Parts: sequence; C-alpha cells; structure tokens
Amino acid sequence: MENDKYTNDWPHEWIKKIRTRPSRKGAFKKMRQVDLAKRAGVDPRTVQQWENGDRLPSIGSLKQIIQAFWEEGLFLEDAAIEEATMLWNTVKRFSEARSASGREFADFDQTWFNTLMASETVQREAVKEVSTTPFKAAVRLRNRPSTFVGRQHSREVLTEKLIDHALISIIGPGGIGKTSFATELASTLTARFSQGIYMFEFGTIHDAHDVYPLLLSTLGLTTQGKMSDEAVIIEVIRHYELLFIFDNCEHIIDTIAEVAEFLLMETPDLRIITTSREPLNISEELVYRLPPLSYPAQEDLSDVHTESEWMSYEAIQLFVERASVLVPHFVPTLSNLKQIGAICRKIEGIPLAIELTVARMNMLSLGQIEERLTQQLTLLTSGKRTAGPRHHTLRSTIDWSYHLLTGKERLLLQRLSVFAGGFTLEAAEAICICEPDLSGQKDPITVEDMLDLLSGLVNKSLVSTGIDSHHGSIRYSLLEAIKEYATDKWNEQSDDEKRSTLSMRHMEYYKGYLIQAEACFRTIERELSIESVRTEYANLSAALQWCYAHVHARAWGLHLAAHLYGFWLHEGRLKDGLFWLERFLHVEESNDGSTTDCAKAWHGLGIIQFVQGNIQSGMDAATRSVELAREQQDNSLSASSLRLLAFIYIRQNDLQKAEVMAQQSVELARSINDSWNLASSLHAYGKIRLEQQRYTEASNLLEESVRLFQMVKDPWELSGPYECLGYSALKRGEMNQAVEYFKKCIAASQIYRGSWVLSRGVEGLGITLCARGALMEAALLLGASEKRRQSYGGDKQPSFPEEYLECVEAIHQGLQQHEWQIWWNKGADMSQARVLAYALEL
Repeated sequence: MENDKYTNDWPHEWIKKIRTRPSRKGAFKKMRQVDLAKRAGVDPRTVQQWENGDRLPSIGSLKQIIQAFWEEGLFLEDAAIEEATMLWNTVKRFSEARSASGREFADFDQTWFNTLMASETVQREAVKEVSTTPFKAAVRLRNRPSTFVGRQHSREVLTEKLIDHALISIIGPGGIGKTSFATELASTLTARFSQGIYMFEFGTIHDAHDVYPLLLSTLGLTTQGKMSDEAVIIEVIRHYELLFIFDNCEHIIDTIAEVAEFLLMETPDLRIITTSREPLNISEELVYRLPPLSYPAQEDLSDVHTESEWMSYEAIQLFVERASVLVPHFVPTLSNLKQIGAICRKIEGIPLAIELTVARMNMLSLGQIEERLTQQLTLLTSGKRTAGPRHHTLRSTIDWSYHLLTGKERLLLQRLSVFAGGFTLEAAEAICICEPDLSGQKDPITVEDMLDLLSGLVNKSLVSTGIDSHHGSIRYSLLEAIKEYATDKWNEQSDDEKRSTLSMRHMEYYKGYLIQAEACFRTIERELSIESVRTEYANLSAALQWCYAHVHARAWGLHLAAHLYGFWLHEGRLKDGLFWLERFLHVEESNDGSTTDCAKAWHGLGIIQFVQGNIQSGMDAATRSVELAREQQDNSLSASSLRLLAFIYIRQNDLQKAEVMAQQSVELARSINDSWNLASSLHAYGKIRLEQQRYTEASNLLEESVRLFQMVKDPWELSGPYECLGYSALKRGEMNQAVEYFKKCIAASQIYRGSWVLSRGVEGLGITLCARGALMEAALLLGASEKRRQSYGGDKQPSFPEEYLECVEAIHQGLQQHEWQIWWNKGADMSQARVLAYALEL
C-alpha cells in the first residue's frame, strides 16, 4: 500500500495553501480567513473548521470559495482550471466517503468556471463624497473612551440593511452593548451621511414631553415663534440626508414610536437607528436583536487551542483588551486564555458583564473570579464612575427593565427562573400558570395569558429566543444573570409551599417528557430523541437535583435516572450516570429497592461500570438487576441484564458462563418477540463464538443480528455486530471484507458522542491494515483509537486485546521507533471528525 495515498490531497490543506498565497493582483496582498468567510457567506469559525479538517464545504460554499480564489488572483496563472478541478474533486471524494447514506457529491461544473474566467471582476462602486453640512456640528456621537471590539458581521449586516430600511431598531437586554454598537456603526457611516449624524440620548430624560426639546437642543435648533417643535425640526431636516440615533428608548417607548413614525413620514431621506430593550412596533421597522459577543462552547473549553484560536472569540478579545488597560501587568497566555474563555462562557458574552468582571482583576485572580461567578449579581458590582447609574452594576441594569414590567409579567419572569437551559412555550404553559395549584396571586396567570405575556418579555429583551434545531420550533431562555435576578425575586415574593409546587410541576413535566423520549431510543427516531434530550438535559439535571434534595421526591429521582442511562451512555457522560444512579440506588436500596425502576437503574449502572472497566462492580449491578427483573416478571429487562452478564464473562474470558447467559437472553427475547433485544443478544452470542474460533457460526449469528437491527430500523446499534464481523473476516483471511465491515462499524458510530463506540471500529480497521502490511496507516489509526479510549473515562483495555497487542508488536518491529511514534502521535492529535473522514476514505 502506498503511504501517500492516504496522507496527500486533504481538502483542508488545499484550501489553506491557496488562500495563503500572495495574490497575483498585488504582491503583498494575502487573503485572511475572515476575508474568505465574507466571500463565502459563512462565519469565520466555519473557515477555521474547513482549514483544520474538521468540516467539509458544501457544494454552494465550495463554489463561493473557488470564485473568491479566482477573483482574488490566488490560482496559479497558467493552471487555474486544473487547481480548481483538483480542489473540487478532493472535497468530493472526502464528502462521499464521509457520508453514511452514500449521498453523491456533484461533479465539477467546468462550464460554470469557464464563464467565471471570462467575466469581468465586479468592482465596488466608489462612495460619493458630499461636502456640505447643514449644521455647525455635522456628526454628534457619544465619545468612545475605549477601543470597540468585535461585531463585524452585525455592522456589515446593518450597513447593508440601511439602504432599504429607514428605521432599524437594535434590541437586546441591558448590558448587551446596544449603545456602543450603534455609536460604532454610525461612526463608520460618516461618508454616507456626511450631511449629519446625530445621537439623541433619551436615557437622560424621564417624561414624554421632553422628547422634542431634546431633539431641538441636540440639533442646535430653537423654537420659532408660533411653529410647533416638530414643525421646526421637519422644516430644517427635510432637505437633507441624515442619520438619527435614538438611544435608550424603552422607558418612553410609545412617544418615541410616534415621533419616529412622524419624522419618517415627513422626511423620506431620513434614516433612524434606535436602541431599546423592546421594538417600537411601527410600520417599516426592521428589528435586529443584538447577540452577545461570541464565546467558547462548553466542548471547546476541553479542546486544545492555539492563542489565535482563543482570540477569535469576541468576548475573549474584549476581556483581554480591557484587562490590558486596567491591569498593566496582565499578559495573555494559553493557560489564562482558557480561563478567560470559561469566564466569558459563564457570563455569556455580555459586554457589561465582561467590563465588570475585568474590574475585579485588581483584587481577584482569574481562578477566583471563575469560582465566584456562580453569583454574578453579587460579584459584578463595580462599574465605571462615568457610566449611567443603571450601568454601575449588573443588578441595576436588570432593575431598570424589571420596573417597566406589568404585575403579571413580573410574576411570569419569576416563575420562568425554574427552567435551566431554556424551555418551550408548551413547558411554560404546563408549569408556570397559576391554576389551580398556584392560585392566590395578586395577578394570576392563565393559559390564555401565557403567549401574550411571554411575547412581552421577549419584546422587552428579558427572555431570549432561538430556533430549536431538533424541531425547528421557537425555544426560549433567560440569560444567566437575568435568571439569577428572577430567582431572587421569586424567593423574596413567594413562600415555601409555592416554591415547592412550582419545582414539583417542573419535575413532573420533564419526567413525562423523558418517558416519551426514551421510548424512541431503540427505534429509527433514536437520533432525534437523543438530540431532544440533549437540548433538555439542563432541565432534567435540575429535576434530578431537586428530587435528591427533597426526601419525598427521591423515588421520582430514581425513575428519572433509570430512564436516562441510555442517554448517558450515548453521550459519553459516564461520570454523570455513575453519580446519579449510585446516589439514588443507595437511598432506594435502604428502603424497599424492589421496584421496576430499581431493576432498570441497576442494569444501567452495570453497563456504565462495564464500559468504564469496573468489571466486578458491573457484574454485581447486573446480577442485582436480573434478580429484581425476575421478581417483577420483566422478561425484556431480564434478557438485557443477562446479555450484560454474558459480555462481562467474555471480558473475563469465562466463555462457558458467558454462553449460558447468552443462551438464556436469546431464549427470553425470542419468547416475547422482542426483536431489538434478540438482535443485541445474538451479537453477544456471536462474539462468544468468535472467541471460541468458531468463525462460521459466529458470522451466522452476527449476520442475523444485523438483519434484525435493520428490521427494527435501528441502524446505530449495528456498530457492535459489524465490529465482530470484521474480526471474523480478518481471522478467515478475508481482508477486503474485514475492511468493509470495520468501515460500516465506524459509519454507524457517527451518531454517538461517546468516543468509546468509535474507537472499536477504528481499532479494528488499524489491526486489519497492519495485517495487510500498511504499518504507518495502522499506527495512525491505533494512535487515534487509543486517544478515544483514554478520553471518555472508560475501560482502557482494547476491545480485542490479543489481536491489538500482536498488531502493536508488528508495528514496533516493522518501523523505526521515531517513525512509528510520529504516525501514532499524528493519529492521537486528530479530531474525531478527521478520524472519521480518514478511516472512511481508506
């Protein structure tokens, strides 16, 4: 096997190599990742993923990339079409190899590229300079005391939108940076609005009748005899192309809406940008909800990043910029950038919170700040003296919005604090209404009220919205600081009974939800159900915590944990599963301990212990599960736990006992026509025959397992039998068949976040390549599989230890030490996405 076949022509290397060339149109001009992102219409993080090999461009994005490379003169002058074709075909090959469904990637469109080469590069129109100014001071914006950071995409979007929209409202919660952003945006538009840009700071007034006087004074106008204030303003500005910034409108929103509508009706060349915590709700208004600054996702905090990768997050950029000013001795390092990333995630990229956090660095280390951020409203209380009173602390910022709410809106906001990680409208309607068991309030909330009240909180930027990627429906959430504030208000204004009732309803709602979701874990809907539980996991965790804290609710907590073990396995959250299952089982076993929930929980605990390599603990839990399942006459659970015992005995190399357990499991599953359980038990039986070197019988059992999983439409469980079929083919010398089985095992494992599933197929494929003499590729795959085993906190022993050790020995003998270490480390350093792509490409 040729080594270069699997190491050259990676899509990410092609994209990066061409992008970083000097342009033929300018010797010193190079395209940045942000430039390519803009040309391709994607986020800069997407370009980073393309160039790291973690993601492949779609057909549309690839066309945009090739067009950008052509128009910027980055293809070689005499080989443009050849390079474009090679880039396309490389992405095509990897995309088709990675696709579990066998979807084809379109061929390169040479006609399209020929047309592109023949066309003239689009040139930007020159911006006309207008020199006349109507007033003494043409640009009146708030002074910016510090450097503005981030928001490049938002600036570009709104600059474009101002062409077609006369009114844009920048909406967001307090502290999100609306005023700073509007000021920065306006400062970039001075050429376009050279006749005047004016900011009107409505936060300085409190009464509606002061609006027009503020407009007049800011514009440098005075009242004219019997003319009304609005007439004076219209008479002066109607002949000019102006940009007005209406800042902080929420406390006099109705008046501002009337004024804006009137001015726009009378002056067609006027453009208005408003900042507020809720929209004006008038015609022609474009609402733009300003997002927080970008910050690392939870999984990003556990990855290894370079300094430039950490600094690609806007929140970290702002933190470092402010820290370098306020704390002169501060120097960003890889270590503290990771800490800053964790801090920025906790405060959810809110600029005001970042400013207030940096202000604590003169007294606290980054580690101390991160630890204390569980109480944001207490920690973040030292704002700038020059800031307005409502920006001195995070609490005062939220106070401003809270006092503008109606009684029912306040009550709903308090109750929404029961949710963790977001919620749906249906959940809010089921949990937060006042009837019948939460009645007695001054402003009771009914189901009929919910939609209007929730919409009001969204409009006032106290509740955030997003699209649920699972269902495509609207999902709601509270920023952590707002949730903390609402929780404090709820605790102040409710008693123990009301708080207990609300938490009980929250737990009951998600208990019912979990039962429905778990029922789909063994069906074609598994992926959607897992994604749904992933979305609601914070709420389920909150329910578990509440159940354990209240003795009368612990049986319900065991019920939740028993139905979550499949999710914990799937996600690789083994520590979570171990923690909650042991916690609730310890309590229940000291009481009755004979329920179906107990039996199921012991089974789940046994699987997790087995996967983690705790063999004796796994056997004890599985044995207890079998006892309880038989007492409850639950044949399906009995078959599952017997199968678990079979796998444990295989691991102990006690094949005689393993066969007894597997036979009983198969017989039980057949007797109740449980096809899914039967398929799983046949997998165990097939593995026993494989260990007994009865390869034909093993293959027959495993192929029946595959057929049954396909019949019940659960393709994701196929990774187990495919792995064993791969070893069976390998033992029979059928190398090509073994490679195909291991690839199928790897493809089936893609849905699992727990890397222990992927490692099995990658390991088998590496052992097969070693048997074929491809030692370097084998070393790479074994390095990757070992990294996956080590990272999930499970059993460190390979799936087939004897074959694994033989392969490692062959690699050591066939390669020089430095050579195999290079390839082994290369595999260990690959991301999971790149491991998948590499393995499926072989």
